[in-house]
Amino acid sequence: MKTPIQCLALHLGEWHGLFSDYRPTAHGGWELVGQKRSLITFEALELGAIRQTNAYYPLEGSPNPTSRQSWVYRDFSPGLRFFPDGSFSNGRLQLAPFSDFAVEQGFLWGDRKARVVQQWDAQGCLARVTVILERRGQALDLVADFPSVTQAQLSAALQGRWRGIAQSFSAVDSLPSETEVQFWGEIETRDPLPGGLWIGGPDPLPIPTLHRDRRFSVSLSWFPEGPEGRHLLRLVRDYDERGAWQRVTLVRLERDPG
Repeated sequence: MKTPIQCLALHLGEWHGLFSDYRPTAHGGWELVGQKRSLITFEALELGAIRQTNAYYPLEGSPNPTSRQSWVYRDFSPGLRFFPDGSFSNGRLQLAPFSDFAVEQGFLWGDRKARVVQQWDAQGCLARVTVILERRGQALDLVADFPSVTQAQLSAALQGRWRGIAQSFSAVDSLPSETEVQFWGEIETRDPLPGGLWIGGPDPLPIPTLHRDRRFSVSLSWFPEGPEGRHLLRLVRDYDERGAWQRVTLVRLERDPG
């Protein structure tokens, strides 16, 4: 089994990306509130460490970055889990009263990476979603690299049976368990996000000041080859009745041709 550093090493190189911030609308859609270009580099150092450098640029205009930051990975936060294919899930360990809440989940598929940051306010309402689409080694082509999908296309693409493998980390385990799974697609209530991604989960969250049973799940799903492809990826992050993080599961599915 790969260590977290070995999984992160699958991300080595230069990633050209686009950060898009969205605000949910009252009708289940998304309002674009800001965008910026990015160049994110992962570099291997001695003793197994990895340096990440983020540079951000305006959407149009100056080739000079508006900001830059860098840090080195040797250890990881307790809420972060990497999967052997490089996909990952990171988030708060506890849904707490009078506090905001955030989760970042992402998929690695060859030289493409798709990740989403979800942020909720202290009332448990989804406040902002950031979609990050990236291409390694060359300029990002949104149309070719990340074809979008409408809600009607998503509903049609999910029809039928899917088979695959689910890998799960519990909050206390460093090694995942693995099971075979079947999946019959169900459409989520919100519109899909750009890049063929969509999210699932309650809105608002069952915050401690209002709910005794605070169990919930948040999910991110993606057609890495577009809605007509045969692969479907899902990340599901589960919290228990106390609002404590319980497990995260990566589900890799293939369309059943039968």
